[in-house]
Amino acid sequence: MGRPPSTFPAAEPRAPVPYTAALMGSDPGPDTRAGTLTPVPAAATRSLRIAIVAANTFEHDSRLLRTGRALAADGHRVTLLAFAAPGLPDREDLGGGLEVRRLAVDRRVTAAFAPLPSPARRAAARLLGFPPDATSLPPSAPRGLDRLRAPLRRAVEIAAHQRRVGPWRDRVLAAVPDADVYHCKALVALPVVAGAAARAGARHAYDLADLHTEAARLARMPAIVRAVVRRRERGWVRRAALLAAVSPGVAREAARRFGVPEPVVVLNCPPAWRPDDLDPPSSDRIRSVAGIPPERPVILYQGGFSVDRGIEELVQALDEPPLRDLGAAGVFLGYGRLRDWLLAEAARRPRSLVVLDAVPPSELLEWTASADLGYVGQPGRTLNQRLNLANKLFESIMAGVPVLVADGTEHCRLVSAEGLGACAPIEPRALARVAAGLLSRPAEERTAMRRHCRSVALARYTWEHQQAGLVDAYRRLAEAVARGTSPAPWPGPEGGRSSGRAGGSSGSLPRDAHLEAEQRP
Repeated sequence: MGRPPSTFPAAEPRAPVPYTAALMGSDPGPDTRAGTLTPVPAAATRSLRIAIVAANTFEHDSRLLRTGRALAADGHRVTLLAFAAPGLPDREDLGGGLEVRRLAVDRRVTAAFAPLPSPARRAAARLLGFPPDATSLPPSAPRGLDRLRAPLRRAVEIAAHQRRVGPWRDRVLAAVPDADVYHCKALVALPVVAGAAARAGARHAYDLADLHTEAARLARMPAIVRAVVRRRERGWVRRAALLAAVSPGVAREAARRFGVPEPVVVLNCPPAWRPDDLDPPSSDRIRSVAGIPPERPVILYQGGFSVDRGIEELVQALDEPPLRDLGAAGVFLGYGRLRDWLLAEAARRPRSLVVLDAVPPSELLEWTASADLGYVGQPGRTLNQRLNLANKLFESIMAGVPVLVADGTEHCRLVSAEGLGACAPIEPRALARVAAGLLSRPAEERTAMRRHCRSVALARYTWEHQQAGLVDAYRRLAEAVARGTSPAPWPGPEGGRSSGRAGGSSGSLPRDAHLEAEQRP
């Protein structure tokens, strides 16, 4: 399933291939290998003051970091606003006119119990079965009588999110009161930036990195709860002055769901890495740290350790005969709610499972390049997972590492069209069989596959290419601010005229039947 060909031709400049040709129209655009940047129009005459609001501590958010750097490089004054946390500085100068400020916002779930005194809040948390200082609910599934408390815990967590909006918004305004645009990519931050913009007489921008009501635990909430959240999201989206999306499928669904022009598509690609060297980079970072000998293949999962990413299934797949007989090692490089579970599983499988701490984005691809296969996972259990495109896919191929993705998803569609690896059901036996098939190929075929992945990545999937549409959209927004026009809703890419290019619009990517059916409510 999704088996790549035995030989892989080098990606030719401007040669359309099934996925990118459909995405960008008849012309796939300029080759971005060797550091060639996609041209964008001349810079706007006015510099914007932009506040980017992150719903995290800004330690691993590569998309917002790239966004901030792209806009700062284009002459805008950009401040990234994140959550404060122990051990992190309140301010960081990232260079190039980009600054991070961390705001003291109470993120504890027990904030829902205010104005009760602290002892009462802690007692209520223990009664409901979560740690009093938790900022999110534990990932473990409820068992036995605890199932009765689980809906109450979730209701408390939602109430905490709602109560946090006002204080968070006020701290954003205190940090950057003069912003022209307040920008976010998380649904929980959307009412914050919308409220800040309304109070400051400014505009807000929304980057749909996910279809949030169709993702993770929110996708499993009762339909009436999701409908209420979606209705509120629709109002904020329709007032946004700029909309971006992480994939063509997400852009189309956002336009259909919210009744807005399609957002500009900005694929989650890394910057061109070592663009003057087209051969797959050589690295032994993972093997040297984890003590894995050269003859044992490495399967790498990198990123957030969250439920519904296919992590549990990959762990089980390592015990299946095809991978066990190969001596394959599964390496999990990252952070998140499943970390403790992964560490416990690694203790049971010390030879086949390794858990490593997340590394800075600037170092990540050196680690990625030391893997033999990148595991993207992302089983298509929710609409968001079926339509999204994860950054780990693009990071893997930039490092010259083929990928294993879930079938029936946009990931599978891209990987199959470009010959970047294989698709499989996210089920232990199937994963083991397909992964072993890729890893057991002759050395010359695996080398050719790595070279092909890197060639395609440098030709078509770089941040330098993708940022062009976002930068251009902000330039048009700057022109509107310079003219003194009142804030207006997003007019669409190219001011409502489709550009037909990746990074410029979502284009005319045809819908596969299985994805088309899933987009209907």
